[in-house]
Amino acid sequence: VQPMKMAAAEAQYDTKDSASFSIFSIGTPDGKEETFAIRVPGLLSFLATGSFDGTVEGINDLQTAYEAKYGPGDYTPNVAVTYWTFRFMIGVGMLAAVVAVFVLWRLRRKRQLRGRLVWWMAVTVPLMGLFANSLGWIFTEMGRQPWIVFGLMPTSAGVSPNVSAGEVLASMIGFTLVYGLLAVVEVKLLLKTIRGGLPELPAEPSDQDGGADDGGGDGTGSDDRPLAFAY
Repeated sequence: VQPMKMAAAEAQYDTKDSASFSIFSIGTPDGKEETFAIRVPGLLSFLATGSFDGTVEGINDLQTAYEAKYGPGDYTPNVAVTYWTFRFMIGVGMLAAVVAVFVLWRLRRKRQLRGRLVWWMAVTVPLMGLFANSLGWIFTEMGRQPWIVFGLMPTSAGVSPNVSAGEVLASMIGFTLVYGLLAVVEVKLLLKTIRGGLPELPAEPSDQDGGADDGGGDGTGSDDRPLAFAY
């Protein structure tokens, strides 16, 4: 349980009963105070405790409690990053779900998916999962700061005294180059496959090949064309 991460994700600065869920929030540049918000009353308490009247701890009260327990220090994560990455993560996931429902509805009504918008959706929607996953990791890691293991190991204790800054930089450059090269190779392979086009369908059987069979020539009338979509 990481109450500070939850408080930062909801821009909940003070401990409250019947805490509201934040839809949109703007805070001061230092992340210490909320200046404008759109909220749903009681919803955060319900999500956190199962009761609309439950108590949810706030950032300021948690900061005071952690100073008393762990000693002086700043135990508050970057509120803006934690708040918005959480919302973008959920928003991207919901958008992908809406697109999936729309496509399923069109196909159920036997309507073809055509048009420039559909093709853009086909290209961008598969990337939404990767985008949401990346946002989720940013939220997880930034919201946990300043801890590696909450309450047990601060981030400052995770720096090895035997690894120099130059070695860390060299490792990061190496990983970036390797993954960058793999990304270039993958994009080139994808473009090559796309330019190759779809495989040609087998020729329709003639009356001489299959008689009166309307399908693949096996006498059952079944269609031998490749399956394009199924659910």
